[in-house]
Amino acid sequence: MSRAPIPTYSFALVVVKAGRKVALVRDRRDGVAWSLPGGRIAPGEELLAAARRYAATETGMPVELEGVLRVQHTLVDGGEARLRICVVARPADDRALKTVADEHSMLAQWFTREQLATLSLKSSDVKQFVDLALDGPTYPLTLLSWEQ
Repeated sequence: MSRAPIPTYSFALVVVKAGRKVALVRDRRDGVAWSLPGGRIAPGEELLAAARRYAATETGMPVELEGVLRVQHTLVDGGEARLRICVVARPADDRALKTVADEHSMLAQWFTREQLATLSLKSSDVKQFVDLALDGPTYPLTLLSWEQ
């Protein structure tokens, strides 16, 4: 007996950190709340490539991925599922963060954990992932692999 496929939408989130600071972005859609760089993975795009792409386009600087923070699978209403991968990264060079809005984000800025308490965050997950990146375990990128 075969089962009907479950539509699954995959997302990549990136905590870009430099020391004890993290880069957050102002999303182009609402322009007020701060969030982690990330978004939906394009069809056929590799997970880690999507993470690098979102970090670079939304913060304005290339990154080096360091590890996996979380892999979450959530069933949502309507029989669909969401797969979310959150990774930690560091700047690949000493380039400054984005200060001019474009089609990807309004701007990016460095924040300490303490400063997060004063910000309008897109969701409570932002603080949760930042806390994990600063204090929690980070798993090797090889945790994510292609099926052979």
